[in-house]
Amino acid sequence: MFKLKLIATAALLSTALTVIGQVKGNYDYRANSSIATMREASSNQNYGLINMPALGDLTFSIKGLYNAPADSYLAIFTSTQVGETQREANDLLRAKIDSIRSGVLRKSGDVEMFVDMISFVPLYETQAAKKIFSKTTYNEIPIGFELKKNLHFKYSDPKVLEYLVTICAENEIYDLVRVDYFIEDIDKKKDKMIMKAEGMLKQKILRHGQLTNEDYKDKDRQMTEGFLIHLPHEQYQSYTVFSSNAMYVKQSGAVNVAPKSTSQFYMPKFNKNYDFVLNPSMLEPVVQIEYEVKMRLVPKPEKPKEKKEPKEVVKEKIEKQIFWVTPTGDIKQLNF
Repeated sequence: MFKLKLIATAALLSTALTVIGQVKGNYDYRANSSIATMREASSNQNYGLINMPALGDLTFSIKGLYNAPADSYLAIFTSTQVGETQREANDLLRAKIDSIRSGVLRKSGDVEMFVDMISFVPLYETQAAKKIFSKTTYNEIPIGFELKKNLHFKYSDPKVLEYLVTICAENEIYDLVRVDYFIEDIDKKKDKMIMKAEGMLKQKILRHGQLTNEDYKDKDRQMTEGFLIHLPHEQYQSYTVFSSNAMYVKQSGAVNVAPKSTSQFYMPKFNKNYDFVLNPSMLEPVVQIEYEVKMRLVPKPEKPKEKKEPKEVVKEKIEKQIFWVTPTGDIKQLNF
């Protein structure tokens, strides 16, 4: 009886641990060993949250993040059609594109469509014995043609993409190349971040001066700033499932575990490394705008000392001259 209770307790504990792991996410399992090692190493040392700056270094920075939902999207599908003649390949692909265009217009009038011509190339026989040449020009005659076109769809409702995938698949176009995200009035969003950062930077410098009893009037200010934009398709990471319980049986009777599937997931910039975040809560992938401004206070250069011009010294020299008056009345100078 005691053994049965012990087994039941262990089973419940295992179930509870499994539920906790699912809430955390299976993606974190693959890094569990390294994280555990880092935690064990850090627990043995007393680390502070910040370090003191170098003596005389007065640098203040503010870093912000803006999660901007897309105003419009651009989905690109690629299509390939092969035919025995150029006309056949073009007619077959045109029929597919016209079917997609009419279906999209019926579904939503907000979707814009553009067909981008990519390539049109002949196909030749690979076996030398089956090659055919023209009797007049002696050029090799192709056995068929390959036509490639890309379909561009611009829309504002993200739900439209599901319908685009469906209708393209119904017309034998399966390859979704990419989805681009566009935001309007990006300058206004940048201005909003600048105003927010400027106010926080001034408050930060003022607070630091009050705490250190300095007014920084003897300092010059040097400033630098910059933006960085992250598009959603740049922030996807690969993910392999932690376990696979699906099994399949070959004809020989051998039981094999099905291979683990690999997918991708959206990994945005987190809010923890920023002084402020605009629109912090998000559901769908967004365009993330980073902004950072730094200000350094440096001592003002010393004013050059005024050079004193040498004063001109005037010395007076008195020269004595002696003259002699002769009995005849003549005046003569006596030289010494």
